[in-house]
Amino acid sequence: MADEIMDIRNAAKFLQIKERTLYRLVGDGEIPGIKVGGQWRFSKKCLEEMFLKNPEDKKQENM
Repeated sequence: MADEIMDIRNAAKFLQIKERTLYRLVGDGEIPGIKVGGQWRFSKKCLEEMFLKNPEDKKQENM
């Protein structure tokens, strides 16, 4: 099955955040995304995987 690719509107809706917040988070590198033709695109699979990571792993990366 192919990975679903979402635009900014659908990704924000999926994450239950405002589009403006998503623009900030992707710009800061906290959310994985790619710009295609001047528009952001997001892999639904990558966004889902963000929630599967152990929060303790991120704490150790920042040390």
